[in-house]
Amino acid sequence: MRTPKPLPLSKLYKACRSKDFDFEDTRQIPPLDTFIGQQRAEEALQFATAVNRKGYNLFAVGHAGLGKRTMLRRFLEKRAEQMEAPSDWLYLHDFANARKPWALRLPCGLGKVFKEDLQALLLDLKQAIPAAFDNEGFFERAEKIKDHFADQQSTALKGLAEEGAEQGLKLILQTPGGYSFVPADKEDQPMDAGEFAQLEEDTRKDFREKIEEMEKKLRLALRELAQLEKQSRQEQLKLNEEVTDDAIQEGLQAIKTKFADYPRLQEYLDALYRDIQDNVTIFLEDEDEEGEAIASVSPDKRIPTRYQVNLLVSHVDREHAPVIEESMPTHNNLVGHVENVTFQGTVATDFSLIRPGALHRANGGFLILDAERLLSQPYAWEGLKLALRTGTLRIDTLERQLSVSGSVSLEPDPIPLNCTVALMGDYELLHALQDQDPEFVELFKVVAEFETEMPRTSPNQKLYARLIASMAAKEALLPFSSSAVMRVVEEAARMADHQNKLSLNAADLNHLLREADYLATRELLPRVEAEHIREALASRRRRAGRYPEHVLESIKEDFIMISTQGDKIGQVNGLTVVGSHDFLHGQPSRITARVHYGHGEVLDIERSVHMGGSMHSKGVMILTGYLCGLFGAEDSLPLDASIVFEQSYGGVDGDSASLGELICLFSAMAEVPVAQNLAVTGSINQLGEVQPIGGVNEKIEGFFEVCKARGLTGDQGVIIPKQNTAQLMLREEVREAVEAEEFHIWSVSQVEEAIQLMLGIPAGKLSTTGKWPKNTLYGKIAARLDRLREKDSDSKESEKAGSSS
Repeated sequence: MRTPKPLPLSKLYKACRSKDFDFEDTRQIPPLDTFIGQQRAEEALQFATAVNRKGYNLFAVGHAGLGKRTMLRRFLEKRAEQMEAPSDWLYLHDFANARKPWALRLPCGLGKVFKEDLQALLLDLKQAIPAAFDNEGFFERAEKIKDHFADQQSTALKGLAEEGAEQGLKLILQTPGGYSFVPADKEDQPMDAGEFAQLEEDTRKDFREKIEEMEKKLRLALRELAQLEKQSRQEQLKLNEEVTDDAIQEGLQAIKTKFADYPRLQEYLDALYRDIQDNVTIFLEDEDEEGEAIASVSPDKRIPTRYQVNLLVSHVDREHAPVIEESMPTHNNLVGHVENVTFQGTVATDFSLIRPGALHRANGGFLILDAERLLSQPYAWEGLKLALRTGTLRIDTLERQLSVSGSVSLEPDPIPLNCTVALMGDYELLHALQDQDPEFVELFKVVAEFETEMPRTSPNQKLYARLIASMAAKEALLPFSSSAVMRVVEEAARMADHQNKLSLNAADLNHLLREADYLATRELLPRVEAEHIREALASRRRRAGRYPEHVLESIKEDFIMISTQGDKIGQVNGLTVVGSHDFLHGQPSRITARVHYGHGEVLDIERSVHMGGSMHSKGVMILTGYLCGLFGAEDSLPLDASIVFEQSYGGVDGDSASLGELICLFSAMAEVPVAQNLAVTGSINQLGEVQPIGGVNEKIEGFFEVCKARGLTGDQGVIIPKQNTAQLMLREEVREAVEAEEFHIWSVSQVEEAIQLMLGIPAGKLSTTGKWPKNTLYGKIAARLDRLREKDSDSKESEKAGSSS
């Protein structure tokens, strides 16, 4: 097998072509007005918003930073513009049952009109009704009713008094409203008890009989007077109704005529009219203290709370369906709640204290929620599911479930729900909901997957330039020159870890544009150039470079032992990636292997001390399988081995070191040294094929920095899987070193190619007789295994002979 050649410079970076960016700066290109690279998600959004059926709500899924919220909101707002503004919803007092307020639907805008008209009428009544009761005409009629009853009462009592006087009796008022007859003295004055006691027995008996007879007549007369008093009160009430009717009828009739097409509203206005007639004193007296407590938090303090209109939701200010985003999706913020006020230790409430939730405001349109925040709020997820499942909004549900005091609360009419809910979250949350909540799949039937990258084609690069122009315009940044745009596009390919793809991470892109704008603005330049992009990237690396610099310094001082020259048996430079999600750094790591007589076991020290992850353990098992397939297919392996990442204190995971571990193991088995000027990364399968890994750019650059710090010798470099070649978007300093032949990068597809590069001898090919060539790596390993097998066989024969004797 031929030794692989280093990759040419053209394979290490894919630069933009200037002919694809024929503009001076972003002011000359139109901003982006559509989705970019999200056709799959857009199709899902179109479907979810077009199917007006129960359960077709949406879950927008994708990694953080993709701009899901922005794109989702933009799409929904565009779709909402094609829809009519939904109805207004009111809550009105039920005069027959105050606990069950009416929910009333009116066309968009009419709810506000009705509220204003009724408020105007009631404010007029607060003046007109007292005025109607405070005039001479009313007083005269009321006085006439009162005088008429007084005359009837006086006539009846006077007749009884005269009749009693004829019998020597006096009619007196003993208690308020209580009359009785007593004997009269010679001066026609009520006789006291002493005088009455001095009378003869026959006289006293005669008086008692007369008093009993007259009191019978008195009781009969008082019953008649009670009926007359009732008639008088009814006449007074009738007079009050007439006066009230004169004050209210004209204005109320105007409202009824204006809203004649709404029977439910007509029913309410009739009930309101009757209630005002029955409770006209509300307009004549000050409201009670409890009513004042409620009125203090009601929409209009000037109007008695029972006659107010609680305009729950109105879209009069918009011309289309709403798009609502609730940033704090608590249960109350979602489905609404009823506020309470405390009066003298007692909790009070009424319909005017019903408050809408986000679902009320989004009813007839769209609601956007962050799934993680939603699930973190107690009862919010269950409240949302209940509303979507039943298709109604019940404000009293949670209060009923949680109430333990037995206090009286409201039971407002439920409101029909017609709203598409869009949740946003990541894949982990989506899968958890799908697995653990059966209702989720029924209620959120549409999943919109947002891509993290898109193909890097010429048309897409032009779209990306428009995206940059849009961000610059929205953020009020300086214009970006064509060279700056080209450099941003190239960096987007690096962010996507592929030469032929572009990252759609809007957050990272926006951050880079702002940094470059800051640098250009600081220099008082009219636009951002490519150099500012480079400087912004370098500044980002410097800010996050404390740990990488510390590691590099430790390597230079041999505190972390990494060899970049010479050769060693059983020692390989592996490559790892460390860092956070926004900045990754490649770091070399020494892998060592030792072999000894045994039974074909490969000990993964990292796993044995519980510092190795499952993926790393899997890689070691795969290389063990490959090793056994090569040398132990027909015979045992009389050899054990141990592999470890030296100076690893934070744990190891991933299988990207399995190629390096295999080379290290081969070196120890064959006692052939490994070139230390090379580093290797790649995973293998049981067929000996090298498989791609992640973080290839960072890994190459990490080893390059170590070699540069110690001095480039011209023979140093990195071996990577062949499939990772398309992902190479290396920094400029690495490309310059490659161009100067001071550093090299090789790609391999088979284990044997890596062996040729790192061990300097061919791996070997099995002959037709089943033997490995002697001067090959596999031949050396096979010879050593044969010697061990012979030794093992001799040992067994000796043991057998000893036992026989």
